[in-house]
Amino acid sequence: MELVAFTTGKQGSPVQLKWQTASERNSARFEAERSPDGQRFGRIGEVAAQGTTASPTDYALLDEKLPAGTATLYYRLRQVDTDGKTVHSPVRAVQVGSKALLILWPNPAHGEVRVPGATAGAPLEVFDATGRRISTATAGADGTGRLALPAGLAAGVCVVKSGSQVQRLTVE
Repeated sequence: MELVAFTTGKQGSPVQLKWQTASERNSARFEAERSPDGQRFGRIGEVAAQGTTASPTDYALLDEKLPAGTATLYYRLRQVDTDGKTVHSPVRAVQVGSKALLILWPNPAHGEVRVPGATAGAPLEVFDATGRRISTATAGADGTGRLALPAGLAAGVCVVKSGSQVQRLTVE
């Protein structure tokens, strides 16, 4: 099987997965898999393959039962041959609905703050009450970052920003 394209996109409420093969040999099926974090995948659907063909073939599948409370979903294809051999496609990410609320944990905090709910790879910044940037980090592939608060930071309110998302952080 030669996968030449795999795309994902939001079509209103469902997410549409589309892929194309240039050719197939002993291909039994494609299993579409979804993950909330890009690490743990579960099967959401299956599409029968062509078996053996030298012609290009287009496939599609709709994911209509999206989990609540997730800003980004990750998708991949698992191609299964008639002999049981499997191959995974590259992973694709899709923003679903509105972005999740930026979460700060713990809040109030001192020392370190975890920030789940950011966009993967997005910069994270902490500003003190005067607007001075006091800490920065980058969210990981799962959208979680860790911000180290400077030692001796005075108790009060700071602001954590990631892209257009802003949350108040109480420092103890």
